[in-house]
Amino acid sequence: MDKGILDKFKFNRLAEKMRNGDERAAQTLYKELIDKVYGFCLSRVREKAAAEDLTQDIFVKLIGKIGTFDKKRGNFLGWFWQLVRNTLTDYYRSGGRNVLSFSEFPEEAKIEEVASYDIRDQLQQKIECINLSELIRTFAADEQELFEFRFVAELPYEEISNIIGKSEGTLRVAANRLKSKIKNSFKI
Repeated sequence: MDKGILDKFKFNRLAEKMRNGDERAAQTLYKELIDKVYGFCLSRVREKAAAEDLTQDIFVKLIGKIGTFDKKRGNFLGWFWQLVRNTLTDYYRSGGRNVLSFSEFPEEAKIEEVASYDIRDQLQQKIECINLSELIRTFAADEQELFEFRFVAELPYEEISNIIGKSEGTLRVAANRLKSKIKNSFKI
């Protein structure tokens, strides 16, 4: 069975348990989603502190709105990522900082610690990250959003389709074009 389908069932089951007051299910959802949500928020705002605040707000909203989740009307991940997207939209409408694409967020947030202590590896990764950031900055806004949903938040096409209202096929083609742009730029 497809891992995406298994994840969908897992998240739907956890959401239902959370809705019924199961704190362990809520903790599991939090642990499963926190890194992706934070990474997604960080890809859209200028500061770590703002991304942390938004991430916290999203999970507080999740607690407050979990009662409105109905698996008969859709799956949890699509519902949740729409909540994330709406929270970010509200943030900017209420005077939040300007939207910042993945390519523009602080360098220290882009470069993860590497297991090896070889400085050459770290330098090479830093250079590749900077080059990728510069390339992504040239993408159109909708391409940047697709890049963030697909490659930062690692959402399946079905979920992205539900969030932004484009067909899965259209998204797959657009994502493949993005991959081609990246491969051609880096001659991979």
